Amino acid sequence: MRVSIKSLHYFLSAAERGSISKAAEVHNVVPSAVSSAIELVEAEFELKLVQRYPAKGIRPTAAGKAMMRKIRHLVEEYDSLLLEGAELRTALSGNLSVGYYAPVAPAFLPAIVGPLVQDHPGVTLSLAEVDNERAQSGLLNGEYDLILFVAENVRTGIAYETLIEAPPYVLVPQGHSTASKQFVDLAELREEPLVLLDLPVTNEYYRGLLEEAGGGANVVATASTHEMVRSMVGAGVGCSILNMLPASSVTYAGDEVTAVPIRSDVAPLKLALGHLGGKPRRLIQAFIDAAHGYFESSAASDLTVTYKAA
Repeated sequence: MRVSIKSLHYFLSAAERGSISKAAEVHNVVPSAVSSAIELVEAEFELKLVQRYPAKGIRPTAAGKAMMRKIRHLVEEYDSLLLEGAELRTALSGNLSVGYYAPVAPAFLPAIVGPLVQDHPGVTLSLAEVDNERAQSGLLNGEYDLILFVAENVRTGIAYETLIEAPPYVLVPQGHSTASKQFVDLAELREEPLVLLDLPVTNEYYRGLLEEAGGGANVVATASTHEMVRSMVGAGVGCSILNMLPASSVTYAGDEVTAVPIRSDVAPLKLALGHLGGKPRRLIQAFIDAAHGYFESSAASDLTVTYKAA
């Protein structure tokens, strides 16, 4: 048997007042509930903690006085914990830790979190770029409050909602014969040298698209960052297939690249917002609301390249 905090509360209240009936009034319970709590506490510690005097109340024994000091400290710590928990849940302050698996997150994440920091001085941010599996495991083990990730093989215990569906597009260097086209078919890429983004989920996704288009892809290079892929394309190493689009068509190296829609009915990648569900603390909810607000705005449409049939 393990005695409850409630029983400790009742025992302490009665021992401090020297009265079971007065403690019952304070806690708005019947006197028998307080009396039973005292008996439970005594049984748990196997000590006589109070002496009962018919019609005169109770008085703590020497052992009872010693235990009262310890119980009072425990009860105060418990009450403090509840108070801090309530403040944490309702305060728009504290640190928000976000793990993200989104290669173009720098194109939209600042617009989501910027106002939270600017408008609320008590808010700090920890942003970590990770892979899809690491994002999910980090959320489940408490490392991250929220995650942005590709909604693929979502682990049990993660609640998520899709923020945007991003269809694939072809990225080509300036001056490439495809750059002026309104669309491109995946089959046209079989003869092109390709630079692929080599990351979990996306690697399999892109190679799957190429297989569906007839295979035989000429992959000349892979890179583990979105910007390195773009820079390799801009330098003329090859074309690429990507899903989300940064605001600038200029690479880090200063070369121009062009995004061309793919004309085919292929599944998009789904960027999702993951959390643990339930009733989140106020800061987490503020981020969730801001993320939905951004991706429901016209600004989010600039992150994708969509084929529109004539």
